[in-house]
Amino acid sequence: MRTTFFKSLLASLLSAGMLVSAVAGCAPVPKQKEATLPQQAAAPSPAARPETPLLAELDRYNAETAVDFSVALYEHDTGQAWTYNPSGRYLEASLVKVPILLTLLRQATEEGRELSAVERALAEEMIRRSDNAATDQLYTLIGGAPELQATYDRLGISNTPATEIWGANETTAEDQLRIATAVARGVDWIDPRLHEYAVVLLESVVPEQAWGISSGILRSVAEVGLKNGWLQDDLLSWNVGSSGFILGDGAEYSLVVLTAGTQTLGARSGGHEGAAAIVNRWELGDSA
Repeated sequence: MRTTFFKSLLASLLSAGMLVSAVAGCAPVPKQKEATLPQQAAAPSPAARPETPLLAELDRYNAETAVDFSVALYEHDTGQAWTYNPSGRYLEASLVKVPILLTLLRQATEEGRELSAVERALAEEMIRRSDNAATDQLYTLIGGAPELQATYDRLGISNTPATEIWGANETTAEDQLRIATAVARGVDWIDPRLHEYAVVLLESVVPEQAWGISSGILRSVAEVGLKNGWLQDDLLSWNVGSSGFILGDGAEYSLVVLTAGTQTLGARSGGHEGAAAIVNRWELGDSA
């Protein structure tokens, strides 16, 4: 399914720090894999819901925690997709760094070139360490909101606007599911080698940021790739999101959990990990 040697080489370069190193952060305070992404099948419709037992478990968790959250899932092999609380809207925060990366890779593919050393360095800092300064530079480099919007349009995204201040806009779980699935499965408008590079970046985030949708996985899986984001809204409540994919060991799926309304922020606060753990146990067949 993927070129193991190529991924191993990229991973080793990243781990060795040969591409770059720096400091971390999240969203700013507002001041060719050949297969295309099946745009409708890969994203849940507002009417799609989890199976009844899973829905009941998510409802129970929601009642116990009183957390405002949305979940979206797409099973790559079956084509099944659903959302929990599909109408929820949350700040995109640093989740936007993934479509910014996809925009860079789209442009390089259109121009028939590899990434420059500067582009690779900025991309690594933006994804693996969630560095804001690197994101600012890369957002300017790709052409800002108009180019990001062009990527959103290609993905069929309709409820997440590209804005001049990246990450300060709202998004939905369904839109983030399209983005996560584009990285997991590839799209025909990104060169396969560049797609593999994106996969490696999401699979090699620094350990202190490898939380979120990875929660509740009690046995090893072949690959887990993710990106997290967190940002306060106008009421000073935290919006925390986690998006990515779990591939291998009998299950392949994209998963998004978005939350809002918590007054404090810790690495694992906000209720997103509890919701992710419920879904992962369901998908992987692990007992609680």
